[in-house]
Formats: sequence, structure tokens, C-alpha cells
Amino acid sequence: MADYWTSKEFSNRDEFYVVLNAYFSLVTSVPKIPENNEWRLKFDVASLFQLKSNAQSAKSIDLLTQSKCYADSLSICRILISRLNLLLLCSLNPNLFNIWLKNPKDKIFLDGNIRNELKNNQLLLPTHLYEFYSEIIHGQIQGLAEIGYFEEGVFADVPSAENQIWVTAKFAIAASYYAILSMAIKDCEGKKIPEKFLKHQILFEWFKENYLVHNRIDQFWTFLLEDRHVEKVKKDEYIVGRNYDFDGIKEQIDKFHRKGQKKKLSKKYDLVESLNGKASG
Repeated sequence: MADYWTSKEFSNRDEFYVVLNAYFSLVTSVPKIPENNEWRLKFDVASLFQLKSNAQSAKSIDLLTQSKCYADSLSICRILISRLNLLLLCSLNPNLFNIWLKNPKDKIFLDGNIRNELKNNQLLLPTHLYEFYSEIIHGQIQGLAEIGYFEEGVFADVPSAENQIWVTAKFAIAASYYAILSMAIKDCEGKKIPEKFLKHQILFEWFKENYLVHNRIDQFWTFLLEDRHVEKVKKDEYIVGRNYDFDGIKEQIDKFHRKGQKKKLSKKYDLVESLNGKASG
């Protein structure tokens, strides 16, 4: 407990752990409730596969951040984002996870290609965070300067960098949590939703109103784009901020798994496994 609760004030680190524990609760509970559709079972495998990795990443981020190793912490945050993007892709086509397991080096699973596919299907995520943290991984001076790399001392205390780490990690885990919850609830369409899922649904709505408020002053700067990441949309229109569209995640999952005419990914991602174990359209 002395390691877990380190301050009297409830910080973004504390909020991250609340969200993380909710994620742990849900991801370990879903497989205990029988599925109604095969696609949920396939997705359960994907979410369970990531459980241990996310737990290890959470501990790594905590230890590194407490040691003031901010660049290394943000490198792991980028891993969380990549892991989330794969999970979101598999939520739209759960067949893809087993295909990824057998051939993870296929070009369709490159980070950039996955991000483009998600974007093309209206899953608008804060891609600038991936780009920013990639700059840090590759030792680029501008990214490093913005997290206090040139402050005096090898392990300089930079509260703004520490806060950005916890905000990033919290939202990434929250998006994984909500994707899993949305899939579980969608699987119950036309049937009674288990009480456990309803409780998680209520909890997540509370998170959105309290912990996951994008324009909260201590979170706003994480989602505001630096000049080099600003996106030009039209002649005089630019995107200067990106955040996690939780409602959009649910909306797309609904469209891909609804009864009747379902939405599909582009041809190269609209895959199933044939009897010989190879992917096919």
C-alpha cells in the first residue's frame, strides 16, 4: 500500500490505477460468461492475450516514472498505443487476431497500416501521440526537449512529463477497456445483458464524466497537437487537437457486428482463415 498510495492528492497516476483495475476486472470476467456469437469468442482470445503484457507495461511505466526515466516510460506508452490499435482492429474483424498470431510480420499488421485502416473506418485516435513518442524512441532532439531531457541532472524531476505519461497510459487502457466492454454488450444483442456488464457500463460512463474528460486542464495539453503534428484538412482548416472518441469505438463495433447488413473492413483486412490455416478473403 505504501508503494501504491504515494500522495495525499488523488493524481492521474491514481486514476490510471483505478481504470487499470476496472480493465483487469472486465477482461477476466468476460470469458466466464458464455458467448452468443463466435466472433466474441475470437475477440476474447485477443483481449486475454494482451492482459499480461498490459499488466507488465503498467508496472514498467510506474517504476520508470518514479525513477524519472520519462523517455523510457513514454516508449512503453507507445507500445500500449500499438497494442490498443491491434485490439481495435481485431474488434472490427476478430478473425484477424489468429491470422496475426501466425504471421505478425505481414504488411497489413504494420503500425502505420493499422492506423490508416482504423482512420478509414472513422476510428479517430490521437495519432500525434504515437508520432511524438516515436520521436523520443529515435532520440530526436525536439521530442526529447519537450519532456525535459535538457533539464539539469541525469534524473531531473519534470512534473509535466510525468503527468503526460499517466494521462496517456490512462486513456490507452481505458480505450482497451471500452472496446472489450462494447464487444461484450454487442454480443448480448437481443438477449438479457448480464449484470456484471451493466455495472461496468455504468462505471465507464462515470469514468467519461470524471477521469476521461479530454478538456480537463491537467489532460488538455496531452491532446493538443504541437505545430509539427497539426493536420491540414482543407485550405484553411486544420486539426489542432485529437483525443479518444469512445463513442466512436462503440458505434463502429455496432456497425461491424449488427444483425443483417454488416460493415466490413477494406479488402486486405476483410479476411477469414481457410481450412488449411491460411488467410483468405
